[in-house]
Amino acid sequence: MEEQQCLNFCEILQVVAGEGKIKSNIDKAKLMGGLTRCERIYFGSYFCGQYFIHMQKGQIEELIGYCKAEHMKLTLVIPILTEKHLKEGKKKIQALSRYFGMCIDEVTVNDFGMLDYMAKQYDSQENGDIKLNLGRILMKDYRDPRYTEYFNTPLKPRIFTNYLRELIRKYAICGVEFDPTHAVIDWSECPKEVLIGMHTPYCYETVGQICQMAGIHKPIEKKFRPNDTCQMECGKHQIHYSIEEGHTWIKHGRTVYFKNEGCEAIGIDKIRKIYCPLEWEEVK
Repeated sequence: MEEQQCLNFCEILQVVAGEGKIKSNIDKAKLMGGLTRCERIYFGSYFCGQYFIHMQKGQIEELIGYCKAEHMKLTLVIPILTEKHLKEGKKKIQALSRYFGMCIDEVTVNDFGMLDYMAKQYDSQENGDIKLNLGRILMKDYRDPRYTEYFNTPLKPRIFTNYLRELIRKYAICGVEFDPTHAVIDWSECPKEVLIGMHTPYCYETVGQICQMAGIHKPIEKKFRPNDTCQMECGKHQIHYSIEEGHTWIKHGRTVYFKNEGCEAIGIDKIRKIYCPLEWEEVK
């Protein structure tokens, strides 16, 4: 099977970039993931509008500068933006659009409203052929490793229907991203015109609108507020859970993940491996 190797710095850019450390941290992340190369880097956020709009300019510019120098491509990931964050989120996209078609040649979206917005606002003729991907939030297959029989049953993703084929045609979608929800995933029904991206080694299990980390430094009456302001506390704090059966979960920001390093892909000739070093040693 042909495999592209990519790094995912979504949700952790503030940890790996800044202060001239991006090159050494890319090398470190490749080592953590057992990657022999890095063809592309993902940045932005899948899960948090607050994180997306407050990514620091200096860290983004360091990442972009490195990728331009190394002739490496970037994928910008846009989360589901609530009404509270929509205006500022669009401003952030506009600020980054100067790099569209250059080092940023792909955008991954996680809701259909943003898919339509990006297709209309940043069409290929004016923005250097930006490619659109469907992100992991749009994949609604059930996921829970505690149900052993279900987890070990090969999954055929439900999104591969006539509806997806219509979206691919209408919006010229190039890629579709998945989590390692099962022990085996069968992509034999995947449309041949799209590239499958597989996140590894973490599968997101659930995500909400309340970030436990955002309230760490706030008085009790102001904790646990939906889409609340924060100081990027997720870059310094994580919660780890484990049970007797041996499974491990991580809560990073507002998202809970479980680890599944052994997910096998079948029924496909080409795949994009998207490795995220979520358990970065600087995250305490």
